[in-house]
Amino acid sequence: MKNTQWVAGLLAAVTLIQASAHAEIISDLPGFEDGGSQGQTFRPPPPPMPNEGVTRQYTDVANLDQISRKSGGEAYRFNLVQPTNLKYLELTVQSSRLKIHEATVMTVGGQRYMIREFHNSNVLETGTQLTSENLNINDDIRTIELRMESYSHAATISLKAVGDRAVPRMSVQRPVIVAPPSQPNRPTQPTQPSRPVDTRLRSGDVVVSVSSQGKYYDGRVVEVYGNGKVLVRDEDDGKTYVRDISSVGKRISCASNGLCEGEEVMAYPVGSQAKAYVGKIIAIYSNNMVKMRDADDSKDYFRDIKVIHRRLSCLESLCVKDRVLSRSGDGTKYYSGVIDVIYSNGVILVRDDDDGKVYSRTKEIVFKSVQCHSSGLCIKDRVMSKSGDKYYFGSVTGVYSNGLIYVRDDDDGKSYARQHNVVFKEMKCANGFCRGDRVLSTLSNGRYYAGRVEGAYAGGLISVRDDDDGKVYLRPHTVLSRAR
Repeated sequence: MKNTQWVAGLLAAVTLIQASAHAEIISDLPGFEDGGSQGQTFRPPPPPMPNEGVTRQYTDVANLDQISRKSGGEAYRFNLVQPTNLKYLELTVQSSRLKIHEATVMTVGGQRYMIREFHNSNVLETGTQLTSENLNINDDIRTIELRMESYSHAATISLKAVGDRAVPRMSVQRPVIVAPPSQPNRPTQPTQPSRPVDTRLRSGDVVVSVSSQGKYYDGRVVEVYGNGKVLVRDEDDGKTYVRDISSVGKRISCASNGLCEGEEVMAYPVGSQAKAYVGKIIAIYSNNMVKMRDADDSKDYFRDIKVIHRRLSCLESLCVKDRVLSRSGDGTKYYSGVIDVIYSNGVILVRDDDDGKVYSRTKEIVFKSVQCHSSGLCIKDRVMSKSGDKYYFGSVTGVYSNGLIYVRDDDDGKSYARQHNVVFKEMKCANGFCRGDRVLSTLSNGRYYAGRVEGAYAGGLISVRDDDDGKVYLRPHTVLSRAR
């Protein structure tokens, strides 16, 4: 009985100690104060209330540097790590100048869509920002592809993609250059040095020699003497003459500058550059004299090799059969035509369209016809151009390498030559306004005119058809307000 009471007392003491320890532990938790006998129930803080009226944007920005100057551009891809639907794209030029030749997106279904606001852009300066319209593509996009060309040093851009329901994580893929398969090394035969032309005079050599009166004579060497004299038999009279060895040239096949017998050339007569003659080389001599048969009279003439110019297929960017525009000597007129012949001294023979005749002109005033100018203007583009203080709507009929643009005006159907900086390309959207937008024009006289956008232009002007009179007016985009 005594032992039982002792055990019961021990258990009661242990229970009291555990309860006290448990109370100390609980008193350290939040909601309990030291010395308090009543505990407070712990409740986790409520979740933050969502911001009302705030729309979440899913965006990612990818940077691309070292965009090359390769003519025609190279294709750069922005691959979406997880294909998703995109709302729109925004491109910013961070450094240098560049042109976007092509801009497309490709869906997971394999469909390709053009990004009109980026496609065939002008040359974009540093800081320029382009924003696409809402893409409105009912499929997830897998790839964004931009074919771009730098117009200065290597360019850098940033591309922002705005997703519809998820962040469009992008990775950049540069153009892949496939190296040609390596060929096994084969021992090559050492190139044989070209044999020098033997210009030493010997008996029987065909030569040209200069008389004491300065005339040139065909002939043959009879004898060569140690005192620097040569006995020559002239072809015209069969007589022999003693002449200085420095005035006798041996006939050779080709000159050191690569000019050879049989080539078609252009030349100026010795001592004169008043008139040019075209013809064919009959003979070349070691003393840098050339015998040339002129095309106009079929006679042979001796001329210094310095005034002989080779016929070429191309010179710099100009080639035979190129469509060109030639400027008149006084710079007031231009003539369209086709290149017939090119010579190494820069003289171009051009057949003009208006009269079908061939004219000799220098390469500095002959300009090649190209499809597009670096400003983005291309043949067949709809444009607005400025002449004096007036603007004219029309279409591009010609683009030339000197920046001259031929425009056929709508009002009279005639074509006019204008500099590229006064010709503005018509676009669907520019400066935040698009064709078909309803707008309000605020004029300097305080009047307001409601109307509809007919066209937007690269120069910042917008054509608007007013509701009140149905006429089209050109206005700067800064005086327009778009209807919501």
